Amino acid sequence: MRQLFLFSGIAGMYGPPLPALRALYARPENARYFTTAAEALAEVLDHVGADAYRGELPGGIPLTDWLRGDTPYPGALEHSVVDGLLAHIYQLCLLQPALGGGARDRLSPVAAVGHSLGLIGAVAAGMRLTGRREYLALCRDLITMTALTLIRCHQQASPRTDAATPMASVLGMPAEELDELVRGTPVHLALVNSDRSHVLAGIPADLADFRARHARRLAGAGVQWAYLRSTAPFHTPLLEPAVRAALEDRHLMAAPPLTGDRLAIPVYVSDTPVNLQHRGDLLADLLGHAVSRPLNWPGTLGAALANSRPDQVVDFGPGPSALLFTRESLRDHHDALRYRRVPAPTA
Repeated sequence: MRQLFLFSGIAGMYGPPLPALRALYARPENARYFTTAAEALAEVLDHVGADAYRGELPGGIPLTDWLRGDTPYPGALEHSVVDGLLAHIYQLCLLQPALGGGARDRLSPVAAVGHSLGLIGAVAAGMRLTGRREYLALCRDLITMTALTLIRCHQQASPRTDAATPMASVLGMPAEELDELVRGTPVHLALVNSDRSHVLAGIPADLADFRARHARRLAGAGVQWAYLRSTAPFHTPLLEPAVRAALEDRHLMAAPPLTGDRLAIPVYVSDTPVNLQHRGDLLADLLGHAVSRPLNWPGTLGAALANSRPDQVVDFGPGPSALLFTRESLRDHHDALRYRRVPAPTA
């Protein structure tokens, strides 16, 4: 069975996978992993200082307390820093090697793809590490850079305007038409998720102005507009300074550098060349594609399917969005392709 590993990014409307994480945390075999995750997060929060995140997250990010059952303070789980971080920690936990024949060890991928922040999980899967010590060192670095990048993104974000947020989904319009409408404006076509499912992003006030300017078209038959819960304008050049700021702190990473030749299987992005195995230093590519570069999901899938010819898509979640977009993008093609989900742990 030729399998394509699939990873979702920020869970968004579905919320972060806290119940599943608590179930994983309760398993003794995961103790070292969660200690590593908590230590990496604590180091980042100490490094950036409270002023960098307390305005957005007044109660901080007490990861271990939440995993032990404490109720998160109001608004914490809806914030993209927490949402993205918990999704990432969840995926890395599922990918641990040699844990009594865990989910990863029973599968045989030929390639991996990650939607948005899920690219980081795809890179971890693509390395196919078999030693726990080496894998935990990788996790520490990836959690460090993910937390650091998400915090830096929110230092760049503009305040909301009334009901507007930095991102909005637009359904029922061709990507070409939407791209034409945003051209020359401060609004960006951030994600092309399928042929008629897209996300715009930018400063909230600019999104509100765009919606008002094109109100008639956006209210047309079959077209839907919905502001997303995201708290930063992901997949836009507005966050390129955040990526550069995070890269300046790459000295916080302790494991060997992330380079394309460390990937045991192809990991695809929508740039050319599409296979990250052909890149050198991966970190700038990884963070850029995860948060600040536009995403073309049908293009990414097309490259993965053409070059790796999988028989089955294995979805690691945590939310259903990447799998839904994959099915939408492939609904008129690849009828023989099968789908399965790695089940979320329960208490």
